Amino acid sequence: MNPLLLSPALDLVSKVLDRVIPDKAQAEKAKAEYALLVAKQGQDEVDSFRKFVVQYEGEGASVSPPLQFLRGSVRPVLTYILAGLYGWGFLHPGTFTPDGMQGLFQLNLISLGFWYGERALSNLGLNLSKT
Repeated sequence: MNPLLLSPALDLVSKVLDRVIPDKAQAEKAKAEYALLVAKQGQDEVDSFRKFVVQYEGEGASVSPPLQFLRGSVRPVLTYILAGLYGWGFLHPGTFTPDGMQGLFQLNLISLGFWYGERALSNLGLNLSKT
């Protein structure tokens, strides 16, 4: 079940149970059982998806070492390329258009945000929150 729908669904069930079951203890027990059922169903969906991904991509131990290296190097190599291009454009003005440099800057923010998280970028003085 979608986590965004979980809280409203639990609130709705809670209100219905409060009206249907007059005994507070029974109503609280029913709410707890329903919340546990929803949580178990959500965990089952996550487990099913993980199992599918492992079947589709293969377990890390069963993949050949060169393929493991390629799978593990995509993000670092992409980060090095993006940082290198931005550095090149910064040191050699006119290589890229201003829009191109802005695009490289944004791609570097995305890459660094992946590696270090939004909090680290915010600590650098970059305001990434929407206002």
